[in-house]
This record gives sequence, C-alpha cells and structure tokens, in this order.
Amino acid sequence: MAEEIKTNETQQTAVEQVKGAHVNLQTDYSLGIFGTSDNFKMAWQMAQALAESTVVPQTFQKNPANCLIAIEQANRLSMSPFMVMQNLYIIQGKPSWSSKFLIAMINGSKKFDAELQYDEKKDANGKPYSCLAWTTKNGRRIEGMTVTMDMAKDEGWLAKNGSKWKTLPALMLRYRAASFFASLNCPELTLGIYTREEIEDNDFNRFDNMPTETVKETVQKDIEQSANSVDFEFVDAEVKPIK
Repeated sequence: MAEEIKTNETQQTAVEQVKGAHVNLQTDYSLGIFGTSDNFKMAWQMAQALAESTVVPQTFQKNPANCLIAIEQANRLSMSPFMVMQNLYIIQGKPSWSSKFLIAMINGSKKFDAELQYDEKKDANGKPYSCLAWTTKNGRRIEGMTVTMDMAKDEGWLAKNGSKWKTLPALMLRYRAASFFASLNCPELTLGIYTREEIEDNDFNRFDNMPTETVKETVQKDIEQSANSVDFEFVDAEVKPIK
C-alpha cells in the first residue's frame, strides 16, 4: 500500500513538472498561421503581445483577434505585422488598405520593370481631369484604367460629404488609377481588399439601417432601371424523347 502511494506521488510530481516545463512549438509559416496547431498557438501569442502595445493603431489595441488577422495578412504578404497594422484601416466594418501602401506594394513587388508612372491630363480650365497608371514588364507597357473627373461625378464620388475629390482631385485621380491598375494587373497583392478611398467613395452599406419598406422600394427601383425594356418572345420547341 505504501509503495502504491509512493508511485502515485511520483506520477503526480512528473505531471506537475511537465505542466511547468517550457514547450517548444514546431512552426512552419509557409503553411500559414492556420496551417498547424503550433502555427496558430505561436501566432496567437504574438497577437496577444501586440494587442498590449500602445504603439499599434487603436483598432488593434486590446484586440488580439484583430491582431491575429493582421499577422495572417502579413504572413501572406511576407512583411512585418506592424507595417500591415499601420496601413490597414477598418471603414464601415470592412478592412481596407491605404492607397499609399498599395502603391508601395506595387513598386516593391519586383513584378514590373519600373515604378508606377502616371499619364495625367487637364481640362480646358487647367484643372486635373484624368489619370492613367502604367508601367512596363519585359519591355511591354502595362496599363490600368483611365480615371476621369466625369467618372468621379457619375459614380457619385464628388457628392460624398467631406470628399477629397473636391479639394485634392489630382491626388485622388492618382490613388484611384493605382487601385484600378492593381485590380487588373496584380490582384494577388491586394488579397481582395479594397483601398480606404474606394470604401469611403462607394456606399457599400446603403441598405444598412434602412427600413424594410425602403429597402423594397430601392430594390424595385433598381430593377426598373436595370431591367431590359424589350420583351422576350418565347417560342415553343418540340421536345423529342431521348432514345
């Protein structure tokens, strides 16, 4: 009996030693932070540490879950989590890159022969009117889409409260031209995330906080405006049995 008690005490001591021992996590971030349980544990520890910092943007302070997402983005882009945090904004509940950061990613990606260039034109009054972002790859010109002030007006970007299109049109033309270039030629750099300016310009949440009846009226209006005005003529066809 005494020997059995001694054995149990020895086993308990061994368990306590294991609990107090330092465990080395085997991580391989080429698999992503969610690739293995050890990867996730290490990333979560990093997220908790970053969340305690007062240097990171307020969106990430005391919020390890947000920090974990930033670490995931940083791992996919092969860059510092802190750099991602400094350039990732939450607008209307959606993550977005700053346009400056997007341009820096394009220029630093080494995918092209040169940094982004801009073909800019002015209107008859000498004011900024259009911008096209382009560069070269293997000696071939690679272009985005031409952005104009008429486009900004038609899309409603100028009408937004506090819109920078009214005060800084040349800068906004460059930012939007760069985002169009990225969407067309290197979408893998953005990871499907819009720029901050795109989120602010576009009303992605126009149905949020809207009464149900108003939503129905809005949807019906969209249908009436977008539907074909020409009626389809259906012709009965002879259906033959399959042999």
